[in-house]
Amino acid sequence: MLSRSALRPVVRAAQSQARSYAVLSQDHSALSYIRRGDQPEVAPKANKTVTKTSAGVTIASVDNLGPVSTVALVVNAGSRTDTADAPGVAHFFKNTLIRNTPGDNIVRTVLETELRGDTLYTAHTREQIIIASDFLRDNLVDAVPLLFENLFNSHFYPYEFLHQRPHVIEQAAASLADPTTKVLDSLHQAAFRTGLGNSLFATAPAAKNLKRAHLQDFAAKYFTADRIAVVGNGVSHNDLKPLVEEALAKFQARISKSSTKTEVSKFKGGEIRIEAGPKSESHFAVAFPSVAYTDASYPAALVLRAILDGSKRLKWGNASGSAGALASAATPKTVVSAFEAGYSDAGIIGFYVQGAADEVKGVAAKSMSALKGLASKVSEEALARAKKVAIVDAEAALSRDTQVQEIAKQVFATGNLQTTADLAAAINKVTVADIQKLAKSASSAKPAVVAYGNLLKLPYADDLSA
Repeated sequence: MLSRSALRPVVRAAQSQARSYAVLSQDHSALSYIRRGDQPEVAPKANKTVTKTSAGVTIASVDNLGPVSTVALVVNAGSRTDTADAPGVAHFFKNTLIRNTPGDNIVRTVLETELRGDTLYTAHTREQIIIASDFLRDNLVDAVPLLFENLFNSHFYPYEFLHQRPHVIEQAAASLADPTTKVLDSLHQAAFRTGLGNSLFATAPAAKNLKRAHLQDFAAKYFTADRIAVVGNGVSHNDLKPLVEEALAKFQARISKSSTKTEVSKFKGGEIRIEAGPKSESHFAVAFPSVAYTDASYPAALVLRAILDGSKRLKWGNASGSAGALASAATPKTVVSAFEAGYSDAGIIGFYVQGAADEVKGVAAKSMSALKGLASKVSEEALARAKKVAIVDAEAALSRDTQVQEIAKQVFATGNLQTTADLAAAINKVTVADIQKLAKSASSAKPAVVAYGNLLKLPYADDLSA
C-alpha cells in the first residue's frame, strides 16, 4: 500500500542457527564467514514523554535527537464527526486553518515560514484534524506560537470563507476522480454507513450547503482540552512544554473542559456499485470487520493482513506478490492486494481486486476462499514470514506527517505512546490461534463490497458465496 523501507525483523532467539557462506576475494581465494541465524533487532531508544498542561491539553513527544523537528496540533475530531446537516465540515474546516491572524496576515506568515526553510500544512483524517510544521530544531520557538495562533484564530471573515469554498470543491473532485480513493471512501460508507462511514471529502453539494456558523459550531464543540494534543517529533520535551504553556495562556478562555462524545461506529456491511463506463478498469473491494487499534488483538490484524499480503514487494516480482495467501488468486491481468485500517472503536480488513472485468469474479472468489482458509489452517512458516512483513510495513508507512498522527491516536486512546520497537515486540507475540480467531470472525460476517467499472460485468456481493 505504501512505500517499503528496510527494517531488520525481530525474531526469537530459539530460531537462531548457523549459516555458512563462501565468497571469492580479489585473488580468487575462497573466504568464508558464518552468519549465526536471524539477528535480533537493535535500535536506539527514542526519548518519549507524555504530560499534560495546566489546561488539561496533552503534550506528547518523541525525541530521536535528529536535526529536523515536527510539531503538530491535533484535534480528535475528523470526518466521522460530520453531521447530516453539515456533511464535509471537517474537510472544509481543515482548509481554513491557515489564514489572516489578528495583527498579522497570511502573506507574511507564508514568507516568514519559507525564509526559515520551514513547512506549514494542514491535514485531516476520519478521526483527526491536524495543523503542523516541519522545521530545523532551533526554530521550535517560532513554530509553536504560529501553530496556536492559527488553530485558535477566532477572526473568520466572510471573504475568507467564500475564498476557500471553490478550493475545497476542487480538492474533493480531484481526490474522488482517482478510482482507488473513490472505492475506499465508498467502502467505509458501505461498512459503517455513518460515523466512520462519512466521506472524507466535502463534495460540491456539501460544500455549497456549509455556512460559517457550521465551522464555528464545529470549533466550539470539539476544540476542548481532552480532544487537543500537541505532538512533537524530534523535539525535546523540556523545550516544548514551556512554549506550549506560554502559547496556551493567550487562548485559555477559548478551550472548554467539557467534550462532546463521539457515537460509536459499528460494522454493518453492504454493497455499493459505481458505474464508470464499459472501457474503464475494474475495481472491486471487499472488507470485513476487524478490531480497533485500541484492542489488544490489533497486532494480530496487522499480521493477518501480512499473511494475506498480495502486494508487490520486489521491482521485478509478481504484481500480487508470490508468498502471500492471495498470490495464487491473481492473474497476469488482474491483481489483488490486502488492506486493513484500524480506528479508535472499529476496524476493517479485506482485499482489493483491480484489473480485467471478466476475471474479477474468479479472483475475488479465490481471495475469499484464501481468507476463510486461514480460519482453520495457518502454518508456522507463514506466520513467521508475516510477522517480518508486518514490522517492515509498519515502519515503512510512517512518514513525518503520519508519525504525528500515530502518536496522537495513541495518546488520545490510552494516554501513552509506543514506538515501532514496541509495536514490533507486540507483533512477535502473535500466535497461530490469534490469526485463526480473527480470520474466522472476519470471514463469517456480512462483508462490505464496492464495485467500480463496467457494472454489467462485475459480480455482486452474493455472487462470491454462490
